[in-house]
Amino acid sequence: MLSASTPQREICAQLHIGRGVLNRYKKLADEAKVDYGTIGRMSEGQIHSLLQSPPTPKPSEQKNELKELLPDYAEDLARHRHLTIQLLHEEYLKEHPNGYAYTQLKKHIRDYQYANNLSYHNTYISGCEMQIDFAGDKLYVTDRKSQEHIPVVVLCCMLPFSGMGYAKAMYHASMEYFFSGLSDAITYFGGCPEVCKSDNMTQWMKKSDRYEPTFNNAALEWSSYYNTTLEACRVRKPRDKGPVEGIVYKFYQFIYAAIRHEVFHSLDELNSRIFELTDKFNDRPSRTTGKSRRSVFEAEEQGCLGPLPITPFRFRYRKEVKLTGDYHVTVGRLEERHLYSVPYIYVGQRVTVVWDTETVEVYLNTQRIALHKRSFIAGRSTEDAHMPENHLEYQHSKGRNAAFYLEEAEVIGMYTLKAVEKVLASPKYVSHAYRSCEGILSLRKKYGKERLENACKRVSESGTVTYSMLKNILQNNLDKAENRPNVCCIPTNEYVRGAEAFSNI
Repeated sequence: MLSASTPQREICAQLHIGRGVLNRYKKLADEAKVDYGTIGRMSEGQIHSLLQSPPTPKPSEQKNELKELLPDYAEDLARHRHLTIQLLHEEYLKEHPNGYAYTQLKKHIRDYQYANNLSYHNTYISGCEMQIDFAGDKLYVTDRKSQEHIPVVVLCCMLPFSGMGYAKAMYHASMEYFFSGLSDAITYFGGCPEVCKSDNMTQWMKKSDRYEPTFNNAALEWSSYYNTTLEACRVRKPRDKGPVEGIVYKFYQFIYAAIRHEVFHSLDELNSRIFELTDKFNDRPSRTTGKSRRSVFEAEEQGCLGPLPITPFRFRYRKEVKLTGDYHVTVGRLEERHLYSVPYIYVGQRVTVVWDTETVEVYLNTQRIALHKRSFIAGRSTEDAHMPENHLEYQHSKGRNAAFYLEEAEVIGMYTLKAVEKVLASPKYVSHAYRSCEGILSLRKKYGKERLENACKRVSESGTVTYSMLKNILQNNLDKAENRPNVCCIPTNEYVRGAEAFSNI
């Protein structure tokens, strides 16, 4: 058709090929320097040999060097999400000054990633497996007083068969929080899976190995409690738990994005909101099947899970300490160091402190002598019953105000009330006035209410009233003496001169 000078548009229409394909064959024929008529008389094999593309040139030394580096580059980019090809190119040029430019290096890396990004589609069995992972991004709890933003980690779990997900925020990723979170996840799902799978995290791995990984005692105790088997992914193979990796990203979109403008003042507030959004996530119908994760779970997977124990597993720490003079024991890391009270009568004895994410207990031998709710904020938790009487009295005095002292004085009597009112009205600092009132009211313990009332009556005509005045009256028993009015009498005798004696002055 080319030899007959048929227009290219007509040739393309008849052969159902594009203009580019026709031009490529035309170019190959021209490069072979054979006229179109001769080509038309050739067999198909001869035409193929004549028009085949030129042989691929041998790869250059530059390309061979890069070929050895590409697997490492691809692995680094997969492991470090903040790593850029620009940085890799800068490092590449330091070792290979005559290497590829940035654009070519980027093309070779992308081609390698595309060619080697093969994935195996896992098939999951109902009720067989639960996958576990921590979200890379953190959420925050805001302290009410300091407005400090406290970072918290988020544990994510899912059942890959149904896609049912669970998320919980925790102050730390340490073992006590980790196993508590896993127990809560299993409770949320309502049953125990046959296998629990995660990466080689230190919270439950003692030694990682592709064929025989070793789990720590806490992990083995937890798995035995729930009658489940532990399984670890291969090292640097995150796709072994691909579904939970995917649900972490979906939680970013569905949970993190929804609460980005919200402020939470406690971990319970944050988790309450997370659980609410997690339920909505599990109830949301799929665009492809029209079924929600929860509906698939309830219909096909829930019945395949193992039974739950009566009570959830709690990972517990314990330590033995000698109770010091401040009758408190310390629990928690530096940033959450919290002190819990123990009855002061046990000071000097060795006690055992047992704690988890929920409670702190103190034992003397086998007797529990103190129980507190666990706090994750630095400070103190002190019960009144654990304090000696003088400490308790001092603590109560710190919270008193003018109304308290007036009420206490009124119970004693009218004159005591007036005395306290004068003290409070005096030009003292408020704290000094309160101390004086405290002292006045304390006199009733030693001398009784009646004597204190009489003492206050004795000074009722005085312009000022102080604690010292009343104390001296009571110590010297002046409150019992008759209160005689002071009368000024002028004696009558001859030595007294009248007013006329001073008239001439």
